[in-house]
Amino acid sequence: MSAVTELGYVPNGSARALRSTRSRLAGAIIPTLNHAIYAAMVDGLESRLAESGVSLIINTSGYDNDIEFNQARLLVERGVESIVFVGANHHAKTLEMLDEKRVGYVFTYTNDPGETGAAIGFDNAKAGATGARFLHDLGHKKFAMIGGITKDNDRAQGRIDGFLSELEKLGHDRESVPVFEAPYDVESGRQAMESLMQVEDPATAVFCGSDILAAGAVKYCQAKGIDVPGKVSIMGFDNLEIAELTSPDLTTLEVPARNMGVHAADYTLADVKQHASMRQRELPLRLIVRGSTGARPD
Repeated sequence: MSAVTELGYVPNGSARALRSTRSRLAGAIIPTLNHAIYAAMVDGLESRLAESGVSLIINTSGYDNDIEFNQARLLVERGVESIVFVGANHHAKTLEMLDEKRVGYVFTYTNDPGETGAAIGFDNAKAGATGARFLHDLGHKKFAMIGGITKDNDRAQGRIDGFLSELEKLGHDRESVPVFEAPYDVESGRQAMESLMQVEDPATAVFCGSDILAAGAVKYCQAKGIDVPGKVSIMGFDNLEIAELTSPDLTTLEVPARNMGVHAADYTLADVKQHASMRQRELPLRLIVRGSTGARPD
């Protein structure tokens, strides 16, 4: 070991993998690196894998399942032993390729493992329902939602469906609830809020599918002198750092992002015999009430 230190020797990972038939590599395909939405999950995943000497290769799909397929194929070519995905909506050919190559995979941000996968995350429909109940219990009667783009995004669709279904159970007409789909960026949230507020009798409670969209909604209200929450309550999702940087700061649902990554790593590191008992794990969301929501205005 003294000679190793003196010479600055670094083991050849490729040679070691050939000899042991194990690459000690895992892959993760996440939708984007543009915002901190997935940073905590990846941090938990990478940290736990590193404890066992497994390195992580991170790719992004841009919320496009065709790109995701190509990224998965590249990861397989590089020798990863498993891949961590976001959500449960993926091309069948992607999962078939992984099954054929005997590469394990686990879904995060969902509790739906599908027929052959594993899921470590939460119920997005339940999350949407939680937002609906919270705003309803504040006395609001007119609601709206700014959700993510639902194409190739089962998480965004689940939150929208859960929000509308719960409002219907609570006695509201779901057809009267406007829903805007928007990319996850502040300007898109601002534009969606502008459209919502320009109708004759606008909503007094708006649930946003991410804190980033909610920040854009608050930004519009500030620019137009619309009191939040005096005239309209705005609720986010994720509990990102930006949730405490808006004025007022955001009421939101906290996603157990880092725990998802840790548990996904545990599944990845476990042997096949352990997988059956670890195949599905639902983690709880936490409602965090801050200044952006309040009682229905008179």
